[in-house]
Amino acid sequence: MRFFDIKVVNQALDLYFKNYSHSDLAKQSVLLAVITSVFLIVLKLVAWIITNSISMQASLNDSCLDALSSFVAYHALRYSSIKFDFDHNYGHEKAEGVFAIFQCLLVMYSGYIICHEAYEFFFTPEPVTNTTIGIIVMIISCFAVYQLLYFQNYVAKKTESLVVKGDSLHYISDFFMNICVMISIFLSKYFTYVDVVCGITVGGYVFYNAFLILRAALHDLMDESMPEETRNKIEQTIIKVKDVKNIKMLRTRTAGMKKYVEARIVVNKDLSIAQANKIASEVEIVITKMFDNVDVIIKPEL
Repeated sequence: MRFFDIKVVNQALDLYFKNYSHSDLAKQSVLLAVITSVFLIVLKLVAWIITNSISMQASLNDSCLDALSSFVAYHALRYSSIKFDFDHNYGHEKAEGVFAIFQCLLVMYSGYIICHEAYEFFFTPEPVTNTTIGIIVMIISCFAVYQLLYFQNYVAKKTESLVVKGDSLHYISDFFMNICVMISIFLSKYFTYVDVVCGITVGGYVFYNAFLILRAALHDLMDESMPEETRNKIEQTIIKVKDVKNIKMLRTRTAGMKKYVEARIVVNKDLSIAQANKIASEVEIVITKMFDNVDVIIKPEL
């Protein structure tokens, strides 16, 4: 979306974060999310007390869960960036997928709270007051969430972190929730139950986001292969290497921000074992250049 992809801004971010690793960049994104969430909690708490809006209360609840999620996400990223050890021979990257399940549960709980509050309000409606203050607060919230979403979108493209993508889904729902709350506060002066309708609409959207997080997490934890387009590109790259005759086996998977590629290649049978191993090393080098964070294993067969 062009809304989150401005060339000049991206170039400025590239320049500022050029020396940051993917792990550090992801941590910066989640840290900014924590700071933004705390700001929004204070802002919306004051606005809810003043306006008595059920949509504002739902938005406040969502921001509290966002803050908790982002705080845990920061520590999940720290853990997932730990190198392999005796007990975890392949590293700790899948901690991102495990945490994404936790995010899913949080988002689902957030949706439940929103829908429940809307249900309660339907039977015991209370008037929304000080609508102007409420709308101003939500406009400020929209700007705050936008700057966060822009940075998260930038980081997600750079790192492909499941945690950052999952965390971003929280704030996408928060962004649309802010818009719904503004509509609700404005129209509630004329239509009593518009607050309920907006609350349920946002709750449904939050549940949809939970499904997206769950699906992405399961893909990661089940070692689903990379997209077909990416696999085809890997195959084409391997075949272009001199003396590679065929690809006997190609396996790919993703764990957090890291990709894994394993292949068995068929080389000219007239080559020596040393020459075959050299070709395999050349293939590993070209595949490594395709991705920023990848573990490659290539085995030659004569």
